[in-house]
Amino acid sequence: MKNILLLSVIFVFFSCSNDMEVVDKFIDTEAEPDYIVKNVVMLYTDSARLLTKMSAPLFKQYTSAKEQRDECPEGIHVWFYEKTGELKAELTANWAKKDVASGLYEARGNVVVINNEGRKLETEQLFWDPKKENVYSEKYTKITNPDGKVTSGNSFIARQDFTDMKLFGGRAIILYDEEEKN
Repeated sequence: MKNILLLSVIFVFFSCSNDMEVVDKFIDTEAEPDYIVKNVVMLYTDSARLLTKMSAPLFKQYTSAKEQRDECPEGIHVWFYEKTGELKAELTANWAKKDVASGLYEARGNVVVINNEGRKLETEQLFWDPKKENVYSEKYTKITNPDGKVTSGNSFIARQDFTDMKLFGGRAIILYDEEEKN
């Protein structure tokens, strides 16, 4: 009986292997994040000056995946600051992602950007490319100025500070007071 038990243990020991290709077939490294943080607040600084503050109810980082990325699947709120410390703009979205390889940021779902002048941009998807220093969308975009003027288009591109903005397939709605006309 002891010999049978000993042979069984030896057989099991030598028949097991840790071939990573076989293991990877059973484990989807794309599906599970390496890090999960709830109620995260991140500060980005340069020379001790606050440039950006980001908060999200859930932050997931995929460092082992083929497509390395950071995701905020439950929404994001970002504050952008001038070098003087003055608030420059705010961004909110229902979902956000940073692709580590390309450095490209994407925000989706009720994306709203409001700058310190009161200009409001609304779209369903927004990309920020820090290398090219631009932001763009290929989705319907609506811009509302503080004076009530509304401009919209099927897509847009702008510098990352939202200057030199170009709307494509656009139209405008201008509100005016009837009494001022007379």
